[in-house]
Amino acid sequence: MRIPIRDNLKDPLVRRGLRNYSPLDMRPRLVELAAALYPDKNVGTYAKARLHALISAAICQGYNGEQMIKYALFKHVRRRNLVGAFEMNVNNSRVDFLTINGHTTGYEIKSGLDNLGKLRKQANDYQKVFEYNYIVADYGHLEACLAIIPPEFGIISLCGNKKDIHRKAKINPFIDPAAQIAALTNKERAAYFSGVNSQETCLAIFNADEINGRFKKALRERYIDRWLFVTGRSEQIFPADLQFFFNQNIEPQLIYDI
Repeated sequence: MRIPIRDNLKDPLVRRGLRNYSPLDMRPRLVELAAALYPDKNVGTYAKARLHALISAAICQGYNGEQMIKYALFKHVRRRNLVGAFEMNVNNSRVDFLTINGHTTGYEIKSGLDNLGKLRKQANDYQKVFEYNYIVADYGHLEACLAIIPPEFGIISLCGNKKDIHRKAKINPFIDPAAQIAALTNKERAAYFSGVNSQETCLAIFNADEINGRFKKALRERYIDRWLFVTGRSEQIFPADLQFFFNQNIEPQLIYDI
């Protein structure tokens, strides 16, 4: 599939259309966006699935944003024996991607379209809950990121199938049990802390290692079904739509073929 010409991707209306794209868009909206991206193609005759494919290709190949990097992360970890998830709330931040596999690892994405204004606070929040942490940074952000993030944080860059590890993450010694407890729902606390759902009581009864272990079990259970859904259907899901299907668990053909 040919990449859309760069001039089209620089058009503000096209860029806004890509930012607002949803797999739930109706066919007329998909035709409008695909026509703007590929003016040399008669997209009005294309099946809905092909329109989704064209738009996904534009997002992932020419619109260098967060969705492309999330899909690259997914490809790098999907065959490992782990559970992954997209966008978990941590304090007042939202980590872009995380994995649970004996230990927890948080990944914050800073694409070429992002600024770093919130990075210091985000890093502080993630350091309270995850055992390892990485910044996934555009090459243009590397120097600035290294000046902001804690020394325990790793930093990597992803571009297609290429992965550059600029610094490996170290075990995080600053985990805050109270922050881990707060990141769980009342139902999860009751299920994994012997029926206790009060944050204060959990902290009084369980030590830091016990809380960390139960926190990991709760996150694994929270996300495993959604993760298995997308890993089992990864060949049917267009890259830009990955997080949508992780969140919704709708069969891809019900979206693409109707």
